[in-house]
Amino acid sequence: MSDEIDLRGLVCPEPVLRTKKLIDDESLKQITVLVETEINVKNLERLAHSKSIDLTSAKEGDHYKVVLRRGESLVQETVAATKPREDRVDEAVGTVVFLGKNTFGEGDPDFSSSLLNVFLQTIYDSGHRPRAILMANSGVKLMARDCSVRPVLQQFEEAGCDVFACGLCVEFYGLKEDVPAEKITNMFSIVEYMMTADKVISP
Repeated sequence: MSDEIDLRGLVCPEPVLRTKKLIDDESLKQITVLVETEINVKNLERLAHSKSIDLTSAKEGDHYKVVLRRGESLVQETVAATKPREDRVDEAVGTVVFLGKNTFGEGDPDFSSSLLNVFLQTIYDSGHRPRAILMANSGVKLMARDCSVRPVLQQFEEAGCDVFACGLCVEFYGLKEDVPAEKITNMFSIVEYMMTADKVISP
């Protein structure tokens, strides 16, 4: 069986959640999804990888057509070994740093922002490597090109840490030009990271 669903106009993470419901129906061997943006496509790619499902996508006019196919002969071990780390959030453990604001605690905005930079740099310099650093709400401002915290986030990335910003928040704060599509995630993925972590730190 197959199904087609038009998810254009829905706010993140609704496209991912609705697609996951269809994926959970194992009688469906193929699912066709219509979405508006490349970010939606990236989010669906991560979901498909996490479920070991083949995905193809193509731009059609002002939207994207995404086709997910449940493979009959996928070798699970091979797929799992080659997935990006974010796609395996249900298989991993470790520490997640969640930044729901662009400051460390409350207080003077400039000082609190500098303190957050010191906090992250101290984690890095101490040799700690969290599994992921996730940003939402005003925390996504840390990904702005002119933000003093961005260099230490790049250090974590280069060291193998997953660094992602909430796509809905990136759009709200007008940072779409600053944050690459591959660094944008959705609330579903953020929840999965946090629920499967050994501990979550949120300064």
